[in-house]
Amino acid sequence: MIRSMILLLSLPFVMQGQNSIKCTTSEINKKYFEEHPKDKLEREWLNEESRLAEFNKTAVSTSITIPIVFHVNDPTNPQKVTLAQVQSAVDILNEDYNGLNPEFNSLRPEFQGIASNFEINFCLASIDPDGNSTNGITYHYNSYNGREPNGSGGAVKGVSVWPCDKYLNVWIVNEVEDDGDLYYSGWAFYPSTSLADQGLDGIVYNHRYLGYGEGSSDVSGPTSWQAKMARVLTHEVGHYLNLMHTFANYCTSPGDEVSDTPPVFHHGSNNCQQNWTLCSGVTIVNDENYMDYTDCPSMFTDGQKTRVLTALNSTVGYRSNLWSSANLIAVGCQSVTTVQPEIIQDRRLLKIIDILGRETKPTINTSLFYIYDDGTVEKKLIIE
Repeated sequence: MIRSMILLLSLPFVMQGQNSIKCTTSEINKKYFEEHPKDKLEREWLNEESRLAEFNKTAVSTSITIPIVFHVNDPTNPQKVTLAQVQSAVDILNEDYNGLNPEFNSLRPEFQGIASNFEINFCLASIDPDGNSTNGITYHYNSYNGREPNGSGGAVKGVSVWPCDKYLNVWIVNEVEDDGDLYYSGWAFYPSTSLADQGLDGIVYNHRYLGYGEGSSDVSGPTSWQAKMARVLTHEVGHYLNLMHTFANYCTSPGDEVSDTPPVFHHGSNNCQQNWTLCSGVTIVNDENYMDYTDCPSMFTDGQKTRVLTALNSTVGYRSNLWSSANLIAVGCQSVTTVQPEIIQDRRLLKIIDILGRETKPTINTSLFYIYDDGTVEKKLIIE
């Protein structure tokens, strides 16, 4: 009887191990930056820029598109991860990073005022680095896990990596870690120019938690528990965009380097509760935050948005190049539009001025104002 009770009591913990977020980003980045002092200095500079931007409220909100490519690796059948499954994962990212997830409108009252719409969209690349058409997925037969060798994931990343200054690379694997545990969700490096130059920048991710479909653990649709796990990619992309776990450093300053996420003594579990392991002086935790581990991921904060925008406007890890118009056109995430100057015979152009009222000449890729002798003014943008 005692043996039976022990078995029954242990089952929930087994299931919890399989169905909770198990992200090793903190440990991997801590080790890497401690071993690479120059990269650590760059990271400290970016952290300081983020702190200043949040304090001075200097981050400017704008609509951003990030091109993404998925490299699917499996020893027997990488094609089990379908285009539909990958597209569903991208759709989830676009919901979560634009505040379009259903839970966004029913958050805890304490955090509704700081819940943030990042205005970030993700686009499956349609042009590969060689200029060929692509659906944004590559397939590879191999049994590499997401850590070998030396914890960097260089083996699986070396099989296929697209330029890290042009694409967000996501490596889909059967085993994220190298210890035989199949239920680690994934990990990502924080922004680093050196890592991008080495082709190591990006996200390693467990196929079991990717979108909806046969290649994931979820085959029953978005109402199941696994639908929650399908949104773990939102968490890992947050790391790629320089967000830390909300429980980073636990109760010790500087925590997760964001001022409006309350410090937490320990990460959450498979339920939503407001009072688990509070730090001194804290009365409620942001258990709905995507960067925690709880079962109710629903939001980012304004402070987290500032930190992400700071990273995306920085050259560290080439994040600012990802969403430049030139790059989006090159990878097939933005169409090329050509505007021809309008020729009207019955009026005469008097002068052309810029936004500051200074007279200028026609210039490519610059909005200018054309003033005619009939009293009309036209704003024109000539794109080459």
